Parts: sequence; C-alpha cells; structure tokens
Amino acid sequence: MSDKEREIITQFRHPVFTVEYLEEWTNRNDSVCLSPVSALQIAEAKGFYEAVKLLAREESACKK
Repeated sequence: MSDKEREIITQFRHPVFTVEYLEEWTNRNDSVCLSPVSALQIAEAKGFYEAVKLLAREESACKK
C-alpha cells in the first residue's frame, strides 16, 4: 500500500475501513466454503481498496 493510498484511507475516517483493517483483509484468501463471512469481508475490503487505488491514480494524473 502506497503512502498516498494510506493518506486517502485516513482522510475518509471510516469507522471500519482503516489502513490496518485493509492491510489485513486485502491480503487474505479465505475459502467461501470454509468461511463465508470472512470471504465476504475480504471481498468488501478489496472493493474499497480498489476504489482507493483508483482515487490515488486519478489524483496523481491530475497533478501532471
């Protein structure tokens, strides 16, 4: 995770999607069959993080 991505996540001040939470859950790969709740949390965290990466990319492109 880049410093810019960490900055964006921190600016959101989301009660769940913190830098620490996203670092933990985006690096997991739990099985839907063995742990459907964990798999859902992973999907949610990865989706949020993908949006953050897009924002970071767009912001750096605007500065050029």
